[in-house]
Amino acid sequence: MTNGQGLLQQVFGSLATFAQQHLAEHRQRQERLTALREAIEQAVDASEPRIRLVGNYAEKLVDAVETALNYSGSVLQQLPLAVLLGARAWSRDPQVNAFFATVDDVRATLGESPAIHTFFADGGHAECFALMLMVKRETETFGAVLSGDVVVRDVRRILVSFSQHRLFFPAASEAELREELKQRMLVFLATRALERINELRTRRSALEEQRRQLQAQLRALRGHAQGLRPLLSTNDADERRAAVLEQRLLQTEEELVAARKPLGTLDDYLEQIRQVLSQPEIYLQVRSLALRLNRLGVRLPPDSPEPGETLSLIEFDSMGEQRIGTLVRFVREELPPVITTASF
Repeated sequence: MTNGQGLLQQVFGSLATFAQQHLAEHRQRQERLTALREAIEQAVDASEPRIRLVGNYAEKLVDAVETALNYSGSVLQQLPLAVLLGARAWSRDPQVNAFFATVDDVRATLGESPAIHTFFADGGHAECFALMLMVKRETETFGAVLSGDVVVRDVRRILVSFSQHRLFFPAASEAELREELKQRMLVFLATRALERINELRTRRSALEEQRRQLQAQLRALRGHAQGLRPLLSTNDADERRAAVLEQRLLQTEEELVAARKPLGTLDDYLEQIRQVLSQPEIYLQVRSLALRLNRLGVRLPPDSPEPGETLSLIEFDSMGEQRIGTLVRFVREELPPVITTASF
């Protein structure tokens, strides 16, 4: 074999290897696209359906949707197993006792959700799993504390309480509930992308209206100059005002050019959605929260000798609002009866 033939074989071999790698990567990407197709369509429906007119829109979103789903999965991993709710649990489980001031509050929370009643009525289920969100409130108080054998009075203490309990997404199993939450987090992020698009639209519309008003003011000022206005005011004043208006108009037009760039084409709309889904931690922040409380709901330092229980919770933070979240489960018998008003 000549050196030339050996070189050709090396070249063709390299080309074949490259082609095989490219084919394998393409096949892998198509498999990912197939697996994530439903999630991609959910995100598009919740944000801007018109981006389906963009060629290969699904391929352009596959990485971002996968990032959002992975983030949702990591959030759900932080959620502890579902807590059992009920009258007996309130008296025995320190966590349930901390969530609700009285056992009647437990029953009220379970009974006030129409979705929960519908779940039991339509499905014939004996048990329900749901996400419970609450608002945590901390109140400063003063009380006596036993330090060794000495009672210390007027010690500053923090009383922790929970309110505005709400149940969401009833499901027949914890696995089903977690999967539902994963999909809903994706839709939530896609909706945040839509809100971002709407904010950009509003900004653009406001600048367009501002430009129209400035142009109208300039036309009116120049029109007056052709009439009797010079007889009633000095030219210097009108010229100064015209200069100010022209400067404001120039600045507005520059801002308008910048405001139009993010939404110039449907590709730009797709890019806005891709950016939000690729950075889910910016729009939905989740923090683990450990609270050590005594039976009265007073927050205790981790090293306090006072009897207490440590609650492992999750705090959701989005759009400036914070909620404490936990998974719960309860049986049909814990629901209070539905009171119907008789009509005559």
